[in-house]
Amino acid sequence: MGAVPVLSGAATYAAREGGLWPGDGPPRFDPAAGGSPRARIQRQHLPNVPLVTHEGRRVRFYSDLVKDKKVVFTFLSSRGPAESRKVMQNLAAAQRFFGWRVGSDIYMYSIARNPERDSAAVLARWARRSGAGPGWRFLTGEPSAVEMLRHSLGFASPDRAEDADPAYSIGLLRYGIEPEMNWAQCQSQAEPRVILHSMLLDFGTGEVGPAAPPVWNCRLLLRQVR
Repeated sequence: MGAVPVLSGAATYAAREGGLWPGDGPPRFDPAAGGSPRARIQRQHLPNVPLVTHEGRRVRFYSDLVKDKKVVFTFLSSRGPAESRKVMQNLAAAQRFFGWRVGSDIYMYSIARNPERDSAAVLARWARRSGAGPGWRFLTGEPSAVEMLRHSLGFASPDRAEDADPAYSIGLLRYGIEPEMNWAQCQSQAEPRVILHSMLLDFGTGEVGPAAPPVWNCRLLLRQVR
């Protein structure tokens, strides 16, 4: 986990059958229609599995949460509370930094690593403690669906002992721009400014909005992130 590099925009995917991230095997789920590169990525890595949000709403992963969006994925688990709290603190910092963009331009999804333990009610408590706004959702579902999603997104290790430890999945953060097929990763427990700098290079400064930071001031804002 400590060897996962911070990728600052250099991980753009030129669609190929080998996988979105090196070493990933093709998961099994219903394919998207069509044979475009975008459809192939969805077929291999963005399954439209059913999930439940921390508000109790039933959703489909790809069609409801990911398609046409800038997204951030993390995992959490009550079996790794210390690691999960650190990730939630970093995402809370991202929510403060991006401000109005979270929920209108950027969407953050924290997924239960152990859905058999972490129900929607448990995730609702995580959401309250983290101060999650409308653009930050906590997700759970049937263990088989969540496990398919975890492997598809690249949060699984080929080493069985390592993969059995929830800390492995919790330690990764993946983000991307779905319509552009641009995907990257970094350590979820890195310093917040490192994570935000990486995201900013790919997500940009966004359109001018009521709380949008001036482009020239982003460096200063990054230094102030806690």
